[in-house]
Amino acid sequence: MTVANNTVWEYTRAGRLSSTIAQAARAIPEPGPSELVIQVRAAALNPVDEQLAQSPPSLLSFLGCAIPSPSKPLVPTSDFAGVVVASKSAAYVVGDEVYGQRFSADGNGFLATYVKVEASAPFVKKPKGLGWTDAAAVPLVYTTVYDALVEWGRLSMGGEEGLSVLVLGGSSGTGHVAVQMAKKMGCNVVASCSGKNAEMVKSLGADEIIDYTTQNVPQAALMSRYAPYAVVLDCVGGTDLLPDLDNLLLDSPQRPELGIYVTIVGDKTSRDAMGGAATNLYTPAQAVRTVLGRLNDHLPRWTRGWTGRRYACIKLNPSKDKLESYEKFMEEGGKVIVDSVWPFGKAREAYERLESARAKGKVVVEVSK
Repeated sequence: MTVANNTVWEYTRAGRLSSTIAQAARAIPEPGPSELVIQVRAAALNPVDEQLAQSPPSLLSFLGCAIPSPSKPLVPTSDFAGVVVASKSAAYVVGDEVYGQRFSADGNGFLATYVKVEASAPFVKKPKGLGWTDAAAVPLVYTTVYDALVEWGRLSMGGEEGLSVLVLGGSSGTGHVAVQMAKKMGCNVVASCSGKNAEMVKSLGADEIIDYTTQNVPQAALMSRYAPYAVVLDCVGGTDLLPDLDNLLLDSPQRPELGIYVTIVGDKTSRDAMGGAATNLYTPAQAVRTVLGRLNDHLPRWTRGWTGRRYACIKLNPSKDKLESYEKFMEEGGKVIVDSVWPFGKAREAYERLESARAKGKVVVEVSK
């Protein structure tokens, strides 16, 4: 493999990535057995990058995540698209165009020109009709929505007419994909967002919009003609709707497996604080709610009086087969919206855009051409 150099963006201390990352030169990685080296073409930024970067060392240590320091600089980002430039795996050859993810809690992220990955990692060959920056935007949000609606929500990828899904945060990076997927399943879709984003979310398939800036979201969700919901997917966090789950969630003898509140954030509302299933470890009320909610998967319906309704604060469970299903989603008109694309040299500005909370869709860095 003949390449010039490997440039990365790395950070050595806690803080907002727009102010802590700096460019550095590293050695070109060499693949070991069943490994590949990928020239990264694009990398997508995610709120979890910021949450990891701003977490105190004690929390990172508790969660088993890498801690930044001058002796151990960390590279952020988990989503990528790129070209195989070296391979010791029979599944991939030099020149293969691929996209996927690897959780960057170990600090070996994709804001780098060359990265080494295991062939078994959750990445696949890129569909020919998918551009580099669009491909990098897909993995985390698409597989998260797939997990929420299919694995946890137990909805199928078609034939769910008459059922309803409520998406909290319909214009968010994950929420806008959830609106599309639920609609393609045949569901009625109610989504919360600000009034300025309402038309965009409607254009993606939402049947009804709840403007959280002017409406009481729990009340509007309960009063909607599309209530109750087979799935309530929370992409914003908080506990406002939890007291109303008995009335919000579908309770159907014909489909007893349906009716769940799925959150990818948890009870917290700060954008900078760690979210997702990890928060079960230090949020007792949420942890109890999660345990009781999971009991409903194994107990008769009449026990809901003391276990509560189904609830799950989930973590991403990526896999190659889930990512491969995106091609069909794309062929049916589905898309991940890209808010903005930044050159590699302006990664700090890209993170500023992410931190602003004004991005409509994904923020992507074009790493190489």
